[in-house]
Amino acid sequence: MAELFSLFLIFLAGIGASSFGTLIGGAGLLIIPFLIFLGLPVTSAIGTHKAGVLGLTIAGWYEFDKKHEINYKIGWHVGIAAMLGSILGSFFVFQINESLLEKMVIVFTLAVLIFMVIEKDLGIKHQKIKNKSFLTGTIIAFFLGIYGGFYGVGVGTFFSYLLILVFGLNFIESAATRKIAGFLVALVSFAIFAMNDSVVYSMALALFAGNFIGSYIGAAYADKIGNVWIKRAFVGIVLAMTASLLL
Repeated sequence: MAELFSLFLIFLAGIGASSFGTLIGGAGLLIIPFLIFLGLPVTSAIGTHKAGVLGLTIAGWYEFDKKHEINYKIGWHVGIAAMLGSILGSFFVFQINESLLEKMVIVFTLAVLIFMVIEKDLGIKHQKIKNKSFLTGTIIAFFLGIYGGFYGVGVGTFFSYLLILVFGLNFIESAATRKIAGFLVALVSFAIFAMNDSVVYSMALALFAGNFIGSYIGAAYADKIGNVWIKRAFVGIVLAMTASLLL
């Protein structure tokens, strides 16, 4: 009975986290600590969370595709590079100390956050894409894929940074387009974690279902929320992510 209640809580947490996570990222900020609180080792919490990310990206991809919000040319460039990086990251998670990586993430996050607050139109209006953006974006996506496979908390937010700062997409376009990279990274890393017996399948199934539903809801209402409010929420989740890393 206690196990069923835990699965129900995971399902509800998945709905709540993915409803905003599909738009601005950061769902792992809630899910991974919650799974650890329920008694999972860190590696199992990360591996189980990957199943939830699959649910989030599949539902979001479907809904955003119906609205023609996905830029597939950019999405596949970024997605394939990130997938290759995630192979390295997923294998390294069982060997590398996280402290240095977290410090780098904090510095990077604060720098980009300040830039985004100063540049008021960034993420609100669509910018012109330059040819060199594809090379720059592909390289950055590879390293984001390493982080996504290694740990992954906030990686959706970092992909939004990439798609907004380098490719000039607005917030809704970035939320839609990064579903390709998110799916590919989650699929590869989930398989690697599963091979290392670091997935709890009952929890993974509950999380997949919750994230699928929450992501569908978030993507369906993205246009009504609008880029301005999504940007405000985005800044809030980045601050929360930075605070969690500092603590």
